[in-house]
Parts: sequence; C-alpha cells; structure tokens
Amino acid sequence: MPLAHVSSRVAARASPRSPSERVRSRARRSVNGRVRATSRDIVGVESMLMSSVCARRAPRAVDARAFTAELFHDVTSEDAERARYVATLSVCLAMLSVGCACGAIAGALVYIESGTVLGTLSTTMKGTVVAALPLGALFGCAVTPGVNEPFGRRFALAVCDVGFIISAILMASATAVQQVVVGRFLAGLAVGIATSMCTMYISEMAPAKTRGKHSGLAPLSVTIGLLCSFVLSLVAVNVPDGWRWMFAIAAAPALTQLGIILGTDALPESPRWLAENCRVGEAKAVFNRLGQPEVDVHIIALNATSNTSNKIMSLLKDAKTRHALGVASLMNFFQQACGINVVIYYAPKILSDLGFDRSHAIALTACVSVIQIFAGTWLSRSVDAVGRRPMALGGTATMCFALALLTLSVTPSVYSHFMSAAAAPWLAVGAILLFRIAFSVSLGPLPYIVTSEVFPQKVRNVGVSVATSVQWIMNALVTFSFLRIRELWNAQGVWMLYFAVSVLSLAVVHKVLPETTGASLDG
Repeated sequence: MPLAHVSSRVAARASPRSPSERVRSRARRSVNGRVRATSRDIVGVESMLMSSVCARRAPRAVDARAFTAELFHDVTSEDAERARYVATLSVCLAMLSVGCACGAIAGALVYIESGTVLGTLSTTMKGTVVAALPLGALFGCAVTPGVNEPFGRRFALAVCDVGFIISAILMASATAVQQVVVGRFLAGLAVGIATSMCTMYISEMAPAKTRGKHSGLAPLSVTIGLLCSFVLSLVAVNVPDGWRWMFAIAAAPALTQLGIILGTDALPESPRWLAENCRVGEAKAVFNRLGQPEVDVHIIALNATSNTSNKIMSLLKDAKTRHALGVASLMNFFQQACGINVVIYYAPKILSDLGFDRSHAIALTACVSVIQIFAGTWLSRSVDAVGRRPMALGGTATMCFALALLTLSVTPSVYSHFMSAAAAPWLAVGAILLFRIAFSVSLGPLPYIVTSEVFPQKVRNVGVSVATSVQWIMNALVTFSFLRIRELWNAQGVWMLYFAVSVLSLAVVHKVLPETTGASLDG
C-alpha cells in the first residue's frame, strides 16, 4: 500500500469527529448488529423447523456415492429433456393399460353377444359387465391417497400394475360371466389408481413451461391403448375364444412398467413427494437430473410439512380449495356426462345397428382412434402455447356440433330431405370421428391436466383423488344406463340428451375454468 494512502487513513482516524458523526456511527453499528442477529434467528428457526419435521419422518437409506454423483453432476439440457421424456413415457405405460382395459369391452361385447362359453347375456348383465370397471375405478380413486402419499408414486404404480396383471388373468381364463365381472372390477381398481396419480406424477416432474406437453401424453396413452384393443379385436375375429385375448392385452404394458420400476432407475420418484417427505437431498438430485436445479426444495418441504392434509374435509376449509374442488369436479363430471364412453364402449354396436357388419364396425372404430391419436399429439404439443381455456372452449363447442350431426343421422324425418338413407351411416361415422377429435383436444385430456394443476400443494393429493372419483361415478352411471335408456327412448332421444349436456358443459367451462398454463405447483 502506498505510504501517502496509509498516512491519509491514519490522519482520518486521528482527526476528531463531531458529536453528530459519533451518534450516527453508533446508530449504524447498532442497526447492523440487529440485522445480523435477526438473520441468525431466521436461520435458526428454519433449521429448527426442518429438524423437527425430519425427526417425524425417517428417510430410507440411499447409496451415498450414487446420490452425491447425481446431485453434483452437471446435466446438459439434452440429457434433462431425455430424462423427462423417459420418465413421462414410463408413467404413461399405466395409462396405456387403462386404455386397453377400457377398450377391450367394446370388441369383446360384440363377440360375447354372439354366444360363448359365458352364455347369453341379458341387458342388465351386459350393463353390469361394462359398469364393473368404472365402479372399481371409483374405489381405486378412494384408496389412492392412502397408497401414494405414505409409500410414494413408484410404489403406487407398482400396485396398479399388479392389479392389471391379476385382472387380465381372471378375465382371460373366465368360465362364467361372474368371473369377468370380478376381473373388470379389479381392473377398475387399477384404473382408478392410475388415473388419479399418473398426470399428477408427471406434473410434479415437469417444469411449468412444458408441463402441459408432458401431462398431455397421459390421456394420449389412453387413446393409444383403446386403438390397441380395437386392432386386437380385428385380429381375434378368426381366433377361437378371441375375446380372451382382448381382455388379456392390458397386462402387457403393466408387465413392462413393473419391470422398469423393479429393474431400472429410468423412472425416478417424484421429487416433490421426496421434498414433502423431508428427503430434500434426494429431491434436489432428481430435480437436477430433470433439468430443474433452480427449484427450492426447502420451500416445498416447509410448505408441505406444516399444511399437508389427506382428509377430504380439508378441501372445504377455505375459499381457494373449495373453488379448486369445484373446477376440477365439474371438468371431470362433464368429461363423462357428454357421453364419450358410450361412443367408445358401444361404437361398434352403434355402427352395427346402422347397417355395418361386425368386423367393419370394429375396423371403422379403430380408424377413428388412429385419427384421434393425431389430435391428441397435437394437443400435447400445443396446449402450453394455446392455453387451457381456448382449447377447452373450442373443443367443447365442436363436440356440441358433432352430437347434433349424430342426432341427425338417426332422424330419418329430417335427413331424408337432403340425403339418402344409405348416406346416414356415413354421416354417423363422420359425427363420431369429429366428436372424438374434439374430445381429444378438450374434455378428454384437459380435466386430467387442470386437476393436477388447480389444487394448492397442501391438498393436491386428496383433491385430485376426489375430483377423479367424480369422473368414474359419472362413467359408471352413463355406461350402465345407456342400454336401458335406449330401450326406453329411441337413438334420437339419447343423442339429443348428450347434445344438451354438452351445451351445458360449454357454458360451465366458459364460466369457471381458470387459465393454469405456466402456474407454479409450489404455492
């Protein structure tokens, strides 16, 4: 240091200061000391909170070397994107099983009606076979929080896979219709768990800006599963007891996913679940692996440990959670009330009644599913850019138009003025196609996506389960009552009913649906 500079500093210290300067100096030292003490107190309180919380939750042992390597490993954006897609697609295998399990009945019912070892089925028994799955799904939704909250998302998926496998064995080996009903109910339990948690699992791993793109792959997987079941129905037409293979197909994705969970690390545990259970180091490592090192896992842990509740009554405690429950429940209600599963389950039968033979009816239904997959892919790529509300409103309006066309196709007194009776079945095919495309970009995937986003962190798990239960209650009511309604009313009256419900759903969506694109899950 130069000598002149030292001299000037010594002189400055030696020079007398005025009384006002000394007072200001003491005040500054006092304020600085209080700030440092307050900072120490805040850090101490946070440490105390984390310590008390972690003392109540015993984390499992982990491989320290692997954990440290993953925590401090620099992940490129390409590696993170690949890891997110691998994890997302691994979760979606459960939704693929959902599609296979739900779609199997559409083809199997056509063959079973023609006479099998199961005997001749009455209208009530047909409705029971179809409705057993959504009824089981309702119970599956109810048990989901008790499975995935204490044990984790991966464990819940494994339970779901076991359910699909056992149910497939039961149905494929059935010698009486009661065994099919039990198998369908067990498959429904697995379906309820999968639909309650898969989209939530994905949303907990995906960054906010691309959450819709990843979450949209879950309902798209259901559509792919439906297509697989329809294609198998076509192949099985010349196979003795081919309906058994239709019921068995749901086990294939479940076996694959179970192998991934037990034998690989491609599907990590939800990092938010890890943070909520005081495993903040593991949560940070998973977030880093998925390209989200900026996420503050301590905030997630503190928010969850002080507020998280799995009790249904917690959804009614404040206006924010009540509003979220209302939005999610209404979206799930109208997803089923619009009649989509009537179109899916009974599409081959509807087309058969309009004059198509059995194999052509199933083939046309499969073609509709292929086009629906393209629509679902577009939704997954576009929903983050376009937004949830515009997608929902545009798609629901198109569904109303499609149901009006379907009503017209079964009303000869109207369509006879401008087209021949031979064209009516093709108008029905076009209406079913338009309806399912519109559904694939609106009320099909968006209730899953919005339900996983709209609830506050403290009640998200129980909120998603309750809202999804509404979906399966309506699914069971609609599918069980359809054949009875057709006996009481003609086809025209049935489709007019669903048209009226879809118009109502358009009004409700416009009124209550918030825009959740890019919203944080950690609030």
